[in-house]
Amino acid sequence: MIKAVFFDIDGTLVSFQQKFLPDQLLADLAGLRARGIKIFVSSGRALQDLELTGMLRGAEFDGYVTINGQFCCDGDGVPFRDRPIDRSDMRGACQVLRDNPDIPALLEGNGESYLTQINDRVREIYQFLHTQLYPVCPLEQMLEMSVYQFVPFVSPNEEQVFLDAMPGCTYTRWHPLGIDVIPRDGGKEVGVRAVMERYGFAPGEIMAFGDGENDMGMLALAGTSVAMGNAGEAVKAMADYVTGSVENIGVSQALRHFGLLPR
Repeated sequence: MIKAVFFDIDGTLVSFQQKFLPDQLLADLAGLRARGIKIFVSSGRALQDLELTGMLRGAEFDGYVTINGQFCCDGDGVPFRDRPIDRSDMRGACQVLRDNPDIPALLEGNGESYLTQINDRVREIYQFLHTQLYPVCPLEQMLEMSVYQFVPFVSPNEEQVFLDAMPGCTYTRWHPLGIDVIPRDGGKEVGVRAVMERYGFAPGEIMAFGDGENDMGMLALAGTSVAMGNAGEAVKAMADYVTGSVENIGVSQALRHFGLLPR
């Protein structure tokens, strides 16, 4: 019996073209809660991203696994996992940025986010993310704040220099010009485990939806895993079920396929 469902946002609940949660999903999420099924966000985004964009249109969730599992809280905002990147890794990242002044990066904290600079690469990515530009901070400030996710805007050919400078971290790629760098012991699956421990869920009692590389650990953990039709082939291959694309509201299709909502 499914007691909880975890949802990625970008490419799963929300389309990069439509930018906001559609009416059908807004109703379906409320329908799950009305049936006693708890629902959780599981996203690479930070809470401030969700507030700034309004992309979830006020939908109520029982909890949030954010910043790829590095900050997790319940529906009232009470945290139960809080894991920033180690300062030594951030010092390494800061030095790489000094040595490569044309490379920008996003620093995601708990409640605050900053860019190291704004250039054409940043504008291209933020247009894709449909998110307003965050303020710019000096590199010295990044060593004073708690950074939960470091997002250098780099191509595959440029990424290794950051990985070498941040040995305590791992990463996933989400865009041809963007990677998410988080502590090596992190990831969405770690955040989902924290939720399971807090609420007493077993793997067989949870379902997870995702489309990207950073969703694969979460999908492997869940007793029932659903890949979106727009997901990469590796994500589809590991999922229990492949549903329709985000543009075709594949989440709603899968919820009815598994009997969590009436057809």
